[in-house]
Amino acid sequence: MGLLPGQIAVIAFGALAVSAEFHNGFLRVSLAAVPRRGRWFAAKAVAVGVPSLVTGLLTAACSLAAARASMGGAADTLTTGQQTRAVVGGGVYLALMALLAAGLAALLRSGVGALSILVPFVLVVSFVVGDAAGKVTDFLPDKAGQVVLHQTWEGTLGPWTGLAVTAGWAAAALAAGAWRVRRRDA
Repeated sequence: MGLLPGQIAVIAFGALAVSAEFHNGFLRVSLAAVPRRGRWFAAKAVAVGVPSLVTGLLTAACSLAAARASMGGAADTLTTGQQTRAVVGGGVYLALMALLAAGLAALLRSGVGALSILVPFVLVVSFVVGDAAGKVTDFLPDKAGQVVLHQTWEGTLGPWTGLAVTAGWAAAALAAGAWRVRRRDA
């Protein structure tokens, strides 16, 4: 559960890292240095994804250590595989959420717009609609990706298939963002 607040931070990072280019003509400067928009957007995605992954791995490892300390003897039931899955999966999950936000910010050309959609979506919609909508919410990007953080799960998706669903959402957002960047004026 220690990673859940961190997802808001990586969403903000992903959205703001991309949307900052759309203010005051900064995109023109960036495109003067890297005229190929697809290459520029791919580099921006790497600049968002890699630090988010590294930070996510460190955060997941620290969260696991804190959880183990607070669980006492109950922590001994966690296998090495479960702990590794939680740390690696947690890092990948946070990176995917940052990339989802980056793609959405590029699509909307607005960090505020991306944050206005994703933050309430992650904090409210999945939980409020989750119980009422049934299995459909298992395929939302946050719910699907968070399965990798659980010791046991009872849904349609397993830990790695859940991350694959989140990766699909991130890839779709990045593709839509790349399309928008190529089609719009700087």
